[in-house]
Parts: sequence; C-alpha cells; structure tokens
Amino acid sequence: MVYYGGMSRLLGMFGIFILSAYISVFYGLAGMIIGRISEHRLIALILIPSVWVTKDLILEKLFGGFPWEFAGYSQYKNTLMIQLSEIGGVHFITFLIIFINVLLFFLIKYKKRKYLIALIITIVSVYSAGFFLDRYDRSFETNISYNAAGIIQPNTGQNISGHSNRKRISLNDLFVESRKLEQKGAEFVIWPEYSIGLAPLQNKFIYNRFDDFSMNHIPLFAGFTDYQSSEEMYNSIMLFDRGYFQKYDKYRLVPFGEYIPFKKLLFFINKITDEISDFTAGKKIFNLKVLGNKVSTPICYEIIYPRIVRDFIWKGGKAIILISNDSWYGTTSAPYQLLSMSVFRSIENRRYLLRSTSNGISAIIDPRGKIIKKVPLNTEDSFVSEFKFRNRITFYTKIGFIFPYLTALFVLIFLIRSRIKKDQ
Repeated sequence: MVYYGGMSRLLGMFGIFILSAYISVFYGLAGMIIGRISEHRLIALILIPSVWVTKDLILEKLFGGFPWEFAGYSQYKNTLMIQLSEIGGVHFITFLIIFINVLLFFLIKYKKRKYLIALIITIVSVYSAGFFLDRYDRSFETNISYNAAGIIQPNTGQNISGHSNRKRISLNDLFVESRKLEQKGAEFVIWPEYSIGLAPLQNKFIYNRFDDFSMNHIPLFAGFTDYQSSEEMYNSIMLFDRGYFQKYDKYRLVPFGEYIPFKKLLFFINKITDEISDFTAGKKIFNLKVLGNKVSTPICYEIIYPRIVRDFIWKGGKAIILISNDSWYGTTSAPYQLLSMSVFRSIENRRYLLRSTSNGISAIIDPRGKIIKKVPLNTEDSFVSEFKFRNRITFYTKIGFIFPYLTALFVLIFLIRSRIKKDQ
C-alpha cells in the first residue's frame, strides 16, 4: 500500500490495522463459542475443531474471502500428515491439528490416562493413514510417462520501468532463455505473471513475435494484461501454441490490488491512491490445453482458494500451471506462505504443480506435496523439470471439499440446540 499504492506510511499502517481487526473478529467469536463448550469434554473434542474450521470457512467465503494461512498450512513440511488432504483438504488438516491440541490440553488439565491413550491412537492413526495414502497414490504413476516443462524466474519487480531495483529484462532475453530451455528438453515454457510490461493482444507486432516463437520452437505460457476496452481489462495467462492461441482470465481478483470492492461505499479510496488497478473478473473457470492435455491455470492469488483449484481439476485439468507476481510482498514471509499453500493444492487434487513467479519462489511440486525444485527469492534463474499429466480424481476433488460445510452444520445444530435448551 505504501511502496506500490502511493499511500502515506500512516495510512498504510491504518489499512493493515483495519484488515487485522476485521480478521480478528472471527477469531474472537470462535473463542467465545469455544469458551462456552470447553467444559463439555466429550462433545468439545469434535466441536472445538469444528468451530475453528467453520471460522476458516467464513473467512474463505465472506465478501470474496481472505483464506490466508489457515492452521493446516503450518504442516506443509509434515509430509505424512498432510497426505490426508486428499480426503478433506487443508480444512481437514486444520481439524486434526486442533483436535490433537484439545486432547493435549485435556491431558494436561485433567491428567487422565484415557486422554493419553486417545492422543497416541490419534497420532499413530494419522501418520499410518498418511503413509498408506502416499503409497497408494504412487501406484497410479507407474505407467505414466514423464513430460518436461521449462520455468523462468526473471527476477523482475512490479514496477519494471519505475523505481524497482530489480533488473530490467527485455523480451529478447526471455526468448533467448526459452530457447535454451527447449535445448535442455523442455516441451513448453512458462513465464510468470507480469514478467514484462506488454500487451500482446493489443500489439500485432508483439503478438506475431510470440506466435513465431511457438511455431518455430515450443508452446509458451505467459501472464499479460488484456486491454479490451477502457471498461474491460483482464489479468490473463496466455498460451501461444503453434498458431493456436488460448487464454484464461483471472476469475478471483485481489481486493484493493486489482479492484476496489464496494466501490460506492468506499468512494474515497481513489482519493487516497490512484494506483489500485481496475481489472475485470474472468467470466468462468476453465482449462487450457497443451500437448493434447488439459492444464489448470490459476493466477497468483487464486491458488489460496481450495475450491477454485478443485473446480479446475474437476473440469479435467491434468496438471496445475501457476503463474504469479510475488514482488508485491517484498522480502517478507508472504512469498514463502504462498508456496506453502500451493503444496496443499497439489495434494488435495494429486496433481503436479508448475510454479513460475516474477521474483520467487518458482517451484515444481509433486502430487504428494514434495517440492522437487525451487528457485530462491529475488534470484534470476530458469530450469527444466519433469512432471506427469495425471487423470486420478481424489475423494477431495469429488466430494471432500464439502468437509468444512459439514463442520459448520454441526456447529449450527449445536448452537440452535443450546439456545432451545436455554429458553426452556
């Protein structure tokens, strides 16, 4: 808000305070409910984790949602535990974390053997199930051949021609690097979101350069802005593939970054800063097609929404290609957090995830959540990595995404029942 949005430091601090205060309301409400039920030990074991997951679901859905770094994401390196994401997604992992912590709390407070036994059984069961699910998923890959993708991290910033200290990179540089990746075996190449400030669909000469490259070399994915009119501007991932052009327009935009929500109510925002973009949201979620296979192409912020990626896969996506511009976050924990959330999208749907970012962290993640290759933050690099197009549909992709709704229903029933008893 300060560096890119042009706000004063005071206003920027106020903005982050308001966001934090808004989010904390839901944590406070969850805490109030948990405080009322914690003494009912048997039901609390299920109800407290359900309240926590319900709070996360509300944060994911309300006013467009802000589902950032739920408790489950903290386990992204806990390989065996997070395999259970293919059952109920990151929400299920959050549920398990809170459930284990409630058991631990009861053990410390009441010092009864039954809680110790329950804790041991739960942990052994979770890790045993994770081990089985990991081995089970590997069995689906034995007869699938590898493909190879080239990924470029140019280390460019948001203000490519402005006051960014990132290296300016030219279109020629990117084409040269793409040809090198082709020589190393890449079957297509991926550039990140906003790698270079161009609009190929509004510049015939630039478009022809991309078309010529794909005709003479390999298909190319890249993120650009599509200025269709003064009232219609899209953040898009474009695929140039031997004379065949495809694009997906970002469906879920970043509030206060790519659009201003509640414009009539927040009319004063433009008076504070005129740096907020005014993109148009894409009309629907759909896959692009490369090498004869459908691929899912969420853009940047969309990866934090489990349901969006699930919808991509349900429509036939066999791999996830994620382009992102993380330079907005500077040298903070945010790029690492986005990577941790990407891990769960791979496991939930058991797909390889190919991640190309402007300045890091670009990566390849396998269907079990292992980060096969990654490029450090604020580093210019490119690499070729193998992956597989996969057909398997997980329980999560089929119906597991309803898990948080079931917890919400459970909490609602409890609250209604408690209210009825109180009135009686």
